[in-house]
Amino acid sequence: MRVDSSPGVELLLAIGAEQPELLLTGRTLRDQGLMVTGLLDAGWPVPLLLEVITRPLPDPLRRSVGAVIGGRLKAAASMPVPGSAAGAAVVPHQAPGPDRGVAPGEGRRWDDAPTPTPPAWADLEQQHDQLRRGIDLRPGCEADDGLCPTLAVAGETLCPLHLGWPLCPGHDGYTCTVRTRTGAHCAPCQDQARYARLDAELPVTETDDGTCPGHGDPCGRAALLGDPLCGCCRIAAQRDRDRVVREWEAVRDAAVATATAQEAPQEAPAPF
Repeated sequence: MRVDSSPGVELLLAIGAEQPELLLTGRTLRDQGLMVTGLLDAGWPVPLLLEVITRPLPDPLRRSVGAVIGGRLKAAASMPVPGSAAGAAVVPHQAPGPDRGVAPGEGRRWDDAPTPTPPAWADLEQQHDQLRRGIDLRPGCEADDGLCPTLAVAGETLCPLHLGWPLCPGHDGYTCTVRTRTGAHCAPCQDQARYARLDAELPVTETDDGTCPGHGDPCGRAALLGDPLCGCCRIAAQRDRDRVVREWEAVRDAAVATATAQEAPQEAPAPF
């Protein structure tokens, strides 16, 4: 699969070169590269992203490396951007210079104001540690007398296995080991299914002469730099892509709603 260069893709490739066990390729590299690029655009510093991505892999590894990194990036995306609240701190009123006296009756406005103090180093360390570890701060599963090595589900005291959650059905023959609350597809498998649907509905065949193969009909115009399609065909393809995604999401939501309704407990009949 062709993967276009982006800041996120370049960062993930650099990490893979340093730590081969974290190397991503193909569709996974493209998807997680988009996520990293979004975090960089949102203001996440590169050193902190490196700490989020390059944490040691779980042992035993129950998911693919791409799924583990994707989970870490999603956890980071759900948190405030580091340093975003720093600009909101109140700036104390500055004293006038030696050539600026205080007018009679004005007083000094900073005399009665509390002196702002920076956060304690321990608090900063705790915040940074939470950002680095993300969901790893969740408590462990309490099953087996607390010997279960798996993290508990957010808001629960047990892991998905001991809560009795069914396995994700997987996609395209892949046996997924992730457990979901309703037995529906997990987020990575949903992404794979969506991309497979797009590839099947909107195939693109690249040409060797740099011309656009067209979208629906032959085109022949010059293709955009780094894109197999020209500008007009790219716009048309994006419209069709949005339509296909909406249709796929509608089918997915309907299937989830049906499964949820079937699992809901039946209401007891009113006594006569």
